[in-house]
Amino acid sequence: MNNLDALEQKSPLFALELRTENRREVPLKDFPLPKEETLALYLYALGPLPWQEKILKWLEENPQRRIYLIPEDPQILHHLSLPLMEHSRLKIGAEYRPYAWEHLFKPWELLGGDPQTIGEWILGTELTLCLYNDFGVPLMHNVFENLLMEGEVRKGDALEGKFRGIPAIVCGAGPSLGDRLEELKQVQGRALIIGGGSALAPLSRAHIPIHFAAALDPDPPTERFYRQNHFETPLFYQNQVSHHLLKHHHGPKLCLGQSGSFVLEEWLTEKLALTPRDVGWNVSTFSTMIAAFLGCDPIYFVGLDLCVYDEASYVEGVEGMDERLNPISMKDRLGNVVFTRPDFLMSKRWLEEFAKKHPHLTFINATTRGLPLEGIQDGPLMVSTHSVDLCAKVHQKVMAAPMLDFSSLPEKFELLEESLKKTHAILQEYMDALERKQNTVLQECELEEQLFYLDHLMPLWKVWRNLLQTEDIVERMSDPPYEKKLQEVLFYQDVTEKFCHARSVSI
Repeated sequence: MNNLDALEQKSPLFALELRTENRREVPLKDFPLPKEETLALYLYALGPLPWQEKILKWLEENPQRRIYLIPEDPQILHHLSLPLMEHSRLKIGAEYRPYAWEHLFKPWELLGGDPQTIGEWILGTELTLCLYNDFGVPLMHNVFENLLMEGEVRKGDALEGKFRGIPAIVCGAGPSLGDRLEELKQVQGRALIIGGGSALAPLSRAHIPIHFAAALDPDPPTERFYRQNHFETPLFYQNQVSHHLLKHHHGPKLCLGQSGSFVLEEWLTEKLALTPRDVGWNVSTFSTMIAAFLGCDPIYFVGLDLCVYDEASYVEGVEGMDERLNPISMKDRLGNVVFTRPDFLMSKRWLEEFAKKHPHLTFINATTRGLPLEGIQDGPLMVSTHSVDLCAKVHQKVMAAPMLDFSSLPEKFELLEESLKKTHAILQEYMDALERKQNTVLQECELEEQLFYLDHLMPLWKVWRNLLQTEDIVERMSDPPYEKKLQEVLFYQDVTEKFCHARSVSI
């Protein structure tokens, strides 16, 4: 077998392109060998044959290793050695995105290409799976409880543009927030102050009133929440936020859109006319979206370090240890090596893109330390000396916002309960038929009529199958079609039973 014949087995389109195109010389790269811990290697170019022989040896040393060749110039494939070309753990494609699912949370490396683009995609893919952790049960439990909660909730959408031209200060909880606390005391009446999440405790401790609070976290550290005194401040939130937090907030509640993360939430709230909104990765990005949504300009950032100094992730006054790892090494704006986390890094990218999409607004990073925000100018916290009664304006606009009408929800929840029970029964019949290796067409048809399957189980499986049915796992199956279907139905059963239990607790 020659090189092109072998290529046809892996990438017919590339093989056809090379057969119909005149061969030309392309430069080979002087690449190093991958790191010992690397399990996924992305290649956009090739080294010479001696290097390829070493790469082949590296690949065979560990059965978990994979190579993904995404040639910037397909002509390099003429120079790919036949032993490497034929190796079962080398894949050739025109796009890197599908491959990220094959090595989730494993060390990867890139030779050639754009590391930022691929890195962002891989981080985003891993964080997407984190969102669907626990099959969406805890997050959707918050949604259920928050929609069933007694008390008045106002439509946050009604405040769009109501603070046009008024400066806003978005407060993060980074260590540098402490550098700005005295200045924040001096801007009352001259800028809207928006704080959320872990920033609320240090702002309370410094006796700094805020105009709006923001909450997004489905499972925040409760000790941080109780060490703040902004319980009466108008609160912007989305329904996935911790129900425990929301029910203990006594001030006006402003529901702003929906996360769009789960189809089931969209179905439940479709009559509430909640616009899906991209709010980013954490409460700081959510607060930034809120400031722009309100019409504020300019928008200042304080306490958005997005990195760790001496293992301190948050400003003094934020209680509770942060147990998340900070594995990504970067340089801060002063050139110092610092460490950050995937969610911090994705927040940084989101803020940079958000500023690009809103060129009519001025964004100023008044954070004194931390990672730079590309395209967003650094600057001091300088707001106009003109003072107005912003507290009165906030109260007026909030009280004018209409209440959300939850009257359609009881019927929705009844339909959901009925679908859960039916789905559970159908899945038991489905599993019995599979175990006996009988025809399962009837159960499949019945399942496809259930809203819980269509709006939650099926979208969830599209994510989780990438982790549960990897190439390695399927290769170890003795009867892949049967075992894959069995695994899928077991997954559906497990998720449905967890939801049935959560719903019984809720009601």
